[in-house]
Amino acid sequence: MNIQDLKYFHALINLKSYTKTAEQFNVSQPTITAAIKRLEKKFGGQFIIRDQSHKSIIITSLGRQFDEHAQAILNEVSIAEAEVKAQPNPDILFGLPPIIGRNYLPTIAPTLFSKGILPRLNVVERGSNDLRKMLIEGEINLTLLGLASLDIEPIIKVHVIDRYPIEVIVSKNHPFAQKKGIYFKELSQENFIGMTQDYIHTQALEKLAHQNHITLNTIYRSPDVAVIKSLVAQNLGVSYVTTLSIHDNDNVVSIPLLDKDQPEFLFAAATRKNHLLTAKEEVLWNILTQKK
Repeated sequence: MNIQDLKYFHALINLKSYTKTAEQFNVSQPTITAAIKRLEKKFGGQFIIRDQSHKSIIITSLGRQFDEHAQAILNEVSIAEAEVKAQPNPDILFGLPPIIGRNYLPTIAPTLFSKGILPRLNVVERGSNDLRKMLIEGEINLTLLGLASLDIEPIIKVHVIDRYPIEVIVSKNHPFAQKKGIYFKELSQENFIGMTQDYIHTQALEKLAHQNHITLNTIYRSPDVAVIKSLVAQNLGVSYVTTLSIHDNDNVVSIPLLDKDQPEFLFAAATRKNHLLTAKEEVLWNILTQKK
């Protein structure tokens, strides 16, 4: 089976045009036609029905099913190519969410330095959702993640390092500041300062809002938790962040929620299950997962 045939097939499924597919790959239309015929002969089924005028195509149910497999194969090939190209690189492409980077990396930096890993880290700083996509697509091989649950893509191997509550933070001058705990519904009348969509805090927040049938009055969003804590400290609104990112000098008060079945912040190391760790990546993985 020719990988290029699969690329032609997948593009044809998306573009629904032999002409556009041929133009995309800078080949002739008969080249695309021949590729589709080879695949249909190889697998013994009809994937594409072409009308007499050659101006439109019908994708059969078998063709759509085969495209699912074609996408999986092309994705694996893409990852393999990325891994082979990365082998000569002495650095480790390492995904690091900002909150985890600021609050956890300094605690293991001495160990990373003593093992010769710290100078080799090429850090990619993104939100956890973006880093998961990059991991799946082979752009990075190791990452730390913040997760709302362990129900994630089966290709990802996860080791939970720690778990942290996600709590409401308010100004020290806010009426809630004296409370030992609150229910999520009590936030319905508050101005809310949230994180951007690529952070798991937002997913956890949306889950709670849905469970409680309320819509929060979000007045501002930021990808920077330090900015959020500063705005909350000025009593401009309340927010919802993991206790991993809360410190004594933040001038905010952290209040636990009293609701049942609350989300929590799962702090994890992750790699792809089918990725063979290099020697340096294995040292890093063992440090992250606290193996001796």
